[in-house]
Amino acid sequence: MKAIIKSAEMVKEYETKFGTLYQHRIKYDDKTAYYSSKKKDQTEFVAGQEKEFTEEERKGDKGNWFVVKPITKNDLSGYAKNLKKEQSRYSGFSTSYAKDLVIAGKIEFSQLFEVSERLFTHMVTLDKSLEK
Repeated sequence: MKAIIKSAEMVKEYETKFGTLYQHRIKYDDKTAYYSSKKKDQTEFVAGQEKEFTEEERKGDKGNWFVVKPITKNDLSGYAKNLKKEQSRYSGFSTSYAKDLVIAGKIEFSQLFEVSERLFTHMVTLDKSLEK
């Protein structure tokens, strides 16, 4: 959901197994929700700015309340991040290998990009076969 943030104030500091967190009260539309941050001066929810976030309703002994979380683009596990990082290197490797073929006289310069793309596709396919 998207909303314009009316106010954001730090409410309390608390300890977790992940270290110190800071709870912030976020007001938007006609609602109040809470956001936990590793920073005392969080910058995700700023008064007067429009923000896209997810909203979850929580239930407990003291009643119901909302928790908001900013939408992040890279919600990947450590393994997935490493895999993407490795695969991003393939573009440089494949172009370098194709360049070596041009220098060795095995392919024409006009074929460089085509061969590079085929090498890249082959590297990614090999990677996927290892995942199975």
